[in-house]
Amino acid sequence: MRFMTSYGRAEYRDYYAEGYWRAETFPETLRATVRANPDGTAVVYGARRLSHGELFARVRQAAAGLDSLGVGAGSVVSLQLPNSIELVVAVLAVWELGAVYNPLNPGYRRHEVAAIVGAAAPNVLICPRDFAGFDYPAMIEEALGEAAADIALIAVGGAPGDHWGDFDALLALGASRLADGWRGPAAWDADAVFLIGATSGTTGEPKLYMHSTNTQMQEARMLNRELGFSGDDVFLAVAPLTHRGAMMYGLFTALAAGATLVVADAFVPAEVLDLFESEGVTAFMAIPTLALDLLAEFEQRPRDVRGLRRAMLSGAPVTDGLIERFTRAWPNCVPVSGYGLSETGYCTFLRPGDPRDKLRTSGRPAPGIELRIRKEDGGDAAAGEVGEILLRGWMICAGYFDNQQATADTIDDQGWFATGDLGVLDADGYLQPVGRLKHMIIRAGLNIFAEELEHLLLQHPAIAAAVVVGVPDPRLGERACACLVPRPGESFDVDAGRRFFDDLGVAKFKWPEFVVVFDGFPLNPVGKLDRRAIGEVARARCAGIERGDSGQ
Repeated sequence: MRFMTSYGRAEYRDYYAEGYWRAETFPETLRATVRANPDGTAVVYGARRLSHGELFARVRQAAAGLDSLGVGAGSVVSLQLPNSIELVVAVLAVWELGAVYNPLNPGYRRHEVAAIVGAAAPNVLICPRDFAGFDYPAMIEEALGEAAADIALIAVGGAPGDHWGDFDALLALGASRLADGWRGPAAWDADAVFLIGATSGTTGEPKLYMHSTNTQMQEARMLNRELGFSGDDVFLAVAPLTHRGAMMYGLFTALAAGATLVVADAFVPAEVLDLFESEGVTAFMAIPTLALDLLAEFEQRPRDVRGLRRAMLSGAPVTDGLIERFTRAWPNCVPVSGYGLSETGYCTFLRPGDPRDKLRTSGRPAPGIELRIRKEDGGDAAAGEVGEILLRGWMICAGYFDNQQATADTIDDQGWFATGDLGVLDADGYLQPVGRLKHMIIRAGLNIFAEELEHLLLQHPAIAAAVVVGVPDPRLGERACACLVPRPGESFDVDAGRRFFDDLGVAKFKWPEFVVVFDGFPLNPVGKLDRRAIGEVARARCAGIERGDSGQ
């Protein structure tokens, strides 16, 4: 498959000349680590662990097996796997072949899988036979319908039917092909697209951002350099590695440094702290609310976590209270925060040594990254003024796959990426995000696009109009509230919403947790829905619901 990117010749020339891009790929980096430290621990999952040499051997087996299915340069492979050794092996095997990785969050269900897989058009899809009691193959077959016949389906944990392959059998086939002399690609292209991940547009239809090896490989190297990571570090990945931020601050940084990656497939504070102690974890990423959960567990039962050095806290505001508790409990660990989208990477972040009074910000731009705060009139905001955050530079994605309109709407002809987020720069150049232009809700670090839920709600026969807003939550950051105008004689409540979204196969984290009923929505002076006024009413009523009052 051929991918059309948004980069121009000048950008290729300048990024290489300035050293931000290099002719270097993850397969080559993995080989260098194997040569330097073949017996060092590469990945740990529960009682299982692989050395760098063993990981490389497993990756080669998986690559040879995928090659037998026709996967090669430009092919797309969708992976809906929880954090596991199999996920790490499968991702690296895709890149070993010069193919493109399409991540699918394990929490996605029929609705999301049908849309993303339909847009990505993968050659192969790999999922667990079951995880956390959920039957993934059955869901995927239902989501894809007849299109499933055009995709090679592989299950980890045993093939559930005749038309499914088994991941272990794929590895065995690959081992046999290697024994027969299979060699695979002789070279890789650092400028080729190697990652397409989904984000939603205003209608809820997925847009697939495209990243090259260069944007991601060099971001990982840059973070390692700026934050002081090396092959001696031990990264913990507990957020899904199918999320780009967790992929970067975990899998990518560990690979680039030749370090150890410890993976966990669920966030259980006691178990995470046990891993900190038993595996000597030095670096982890968490949204601030989960960091608070870890601190609460640690304060109840301390562990020996003196090895912790760096914690990336992103996805929600970092408060003074969190910083105070964090530094008191883990004085050896420097908390840092960052800002960016899946499309942009960690374009701003804090560095060790930044002043304490900057810890509530999202830091300064990464080397080689330009940042503007654009006012409504198109001019640049002064220090302290709020405007839309615009980013430009070598970490920005290559546009949206098969969607030139979305690319043009987001990246202008000067290369500026419009984030849709509002922010303010202080006099020292530190960024503080303050809100969003687009109607997005961030629940526990996961994005919920209001328009997507609104389009779905309007399919329900009882609903005449729908607006979805975010409601502040001290632990999760935000929760979704469905503001509804019912049709005459009809009703709709939270329980009805749960049944409706479950029937549609929508990921559970997106389900609205409040329903507020309106007789009619307020309009602004030009006759459009006044979303701000709707949100104010909804948030007040939701506060009443939590006190036990009626939400009517």
